[in-house]
Amino acid sequence: MKTTFSAAAALLIATTVAGSATDLPMKAAPLLSPAPVWSWSGFYVGAHVGAGWGTTETTLTSVTASAPLAVSPLVVPLNVSFAQNSRSGFLGGGQAGYNWQNGWVVFGVQGDIAGTDIKGTTPCVVVLSRTTKSDWLATVTGRIGGVIADRGLLYVKGGGAWLNSNSNVNLPMIGLGGGALASGAQLTSTSRTSSGWLLGMGLEYMFTRNWTGFIEYDYMDFSAQNVRATFPLIPGLAINADQKDKLSIAKVGLNYKFDGFIAPIAAKY
Repeated sequence: MKTTFSAAAALLIATTVAGSATDLPMKAAPLLSPAPVWSWSGFYVGAHVGAGWGTTETTLTSVTASAPLAVSPLVVPLNVSFAQNSRSGFLGGGQAGYNWQNGWVVFGVQGDIAGTDIKGTTPCVVVLSRTTKSDWLATVTGRIGGVIADRGLLYVKGGGAWLNSNSNVNLPMIGLGGGALASGAQLTSTSRTSSGWLLGMGLEYMFTRNWTGFIEYDYMDFSAQNVRATFPLIPGLAINADQKDKLSIAKVGLNYKFDGFIAPIAAKY
């Protein structure tokens, strides 16, 4: 009898404890926060350096003579192509823009401006030489690209470009009886700002939440710009010419992104 009573009491206590345990609040297991989702969306500013190379094509369109060379103005129409001027040099500047990311596709707009030292000299009309030097370059472009390898961005771009250049025509030397009458005399100088179009492509990588680096190649074709040159050493003489520039740029740079990632929100209980 005592054995039966003890067994029944033990069973009752076990049942009561088990029932009470089921009523205790269960602590939820801690959730692991997912890794941050990196995003290209946001404003950015940066700087770049690079090299440029290209050509300047010059076509003489007319020659004008006026007093004291001629009693009345005289215009002689022409269509004479000079030797093509090849140029190369360095550049450096800055850029700013904005990106929008939708899935793996990234859209953007960007503006660049750079100081340049892209120049070259070529023979001109046998005894003369012509030096062309570009001083600054500005572009406004749209970009579209795709995210690769988590933090990489492969993109293409296109838009407008503006190039400021100066050209000088020099007379290296005039000989007279074995002596130099003039050496390095500048006959004329012209300045122009040409507009054109740009196509390019590049690869950008997100090193941290805010810092990215890129490499890029751009090709630019500028419309022909008419320039008028006068000659201080020959009063009354003027020439008109069309000058057309083509330019390639290779550059590397860094950007600082003001919005670098989207932090996921973990559920709370």
